[in-house]
Amino acid sequence: MKQSFYRLLHPKIVFFLTSAGRDGRDNVMSCAWSTPVSEEPPKVIVAVSKEHYTAELILETGEFAINIPTKDLIKAIWICGTKSGREIDKFKEAKLKKLKATKISAPLIEGCAGFIECKLTQVIDAGECYAFLADVIVSSADERYFSKGVWLPNSIPMHLGGRKIVYFGD
Repeated sequence: MKQSFYRLLHPKIVFFLTSAGRDGRDNVMSCAWSTPVSEEPPKVIVAVSKEHYTAELILETGEFAINIPTKDLIKAIWICGTKSGREIDKFKEAKLKKLKATKISAPLIEGCAGFIECKLTQVIDAGECYAFLADVIVSSADERYFSKGVWLPNSIPMHLGGRKIVYFGD
């Protein structure tokens, strides 16, 4: 039970978590552990392993972006979830095109259905992870995938846990 309790809280939206270092080097990882924690003011928490390069960059700059991919980016999700940004440029490896964010230094990813730009407000030690509490600075969604406040069926990948991904509405 100890190792599988979190699967009771799945499926979750799988997303690209982007970050940037002070040296200008960008990183992207696939992630599913995020949740809104306040609507007013708008805040989210993202959990990232303390060992990940992404955690290092978020601690360094205090910014990150949540990029919600469409199912067309499934191959890139696998690449960004199985390789380390310390060793390779995952944007190049996954053939992802960067977009300039409006309010933060971390890039956004072309082809995603939604974006949430965040500024770190608190770091919580959460076992093997850091829980990054952040203010939502800007958020947007493509109306082809998100309409009337909900994701349309079969538009975005959902993480079931482990290596299992399905599409919302399947």
